[in-house]
Amino acid sequence: MPQTTQHSLIHVFLLWITILSIVQVVFITLFFTAGHHSRALSSSTATPAMQFQANITPSAPSELMGKVEMLSFKATEADRKITWATKNQDQILVSDGGTVLKIKKDGYFLINLQVTLSSCNRTIGSPYTVRLNSKDTVILSGRINTNTCSTGLLGKVEELNANDSLEVTIIRPNEDEIIKENEFDTHLDIVFFPRN
Repeated sequence: MPQTTQHSLIHVFLLWITILSIVQVVFITLFFTAGHHSRALSSSTATPAMQFQANITPSAPSELMGKVEMLSFKATEADRKITWATKNQDQILVSDGGTVLKIKKDGYFLINLQVTLSSCNRTIGSPYTVRLNSKDTVILSGRINTNTCSTGLLGKVEELNANDSLEVTIIRPNEDEIIKENEFDTHLDIVFFPRN
């Protein structure tokens, strides 16, 4: 007889936990949707400045960031300096290619660079260095990992002006080693954010 009483109590207990869980999910959902936002906008204690900020939120992320442009370059050849060719059709941001890429617009540039050699000297401590320069300033610098023969992905955000330049230089002791020219091995990618 005690067995059936325990089974029925367990069922009641599980039903009670289920009901509490459902109520908790409903309250959390209401808090993070309508209840939370409407309180912030209609609060009588909010200052006018806070209400103004809440009412000027942009309708789309692109309005906040402005016109974002993305460019991708692949390596076509390399001696000491890499020659780049653009993959984009309309090139109004950076020159079409060559060893020196000329910037055509002022703004913020998210720059990603990866350089991979076809083979490399597998000694301890890499003798290979890759640098991305803008005029006389080093923007990115990295060593080639002797296990992968690659720099991996190097990235940085840099503020550049029109007429600035980008140039990638490889410092390597053995000039016979060449870079891999596949797009996924050696590439330069740029995301442009205009200044407002």
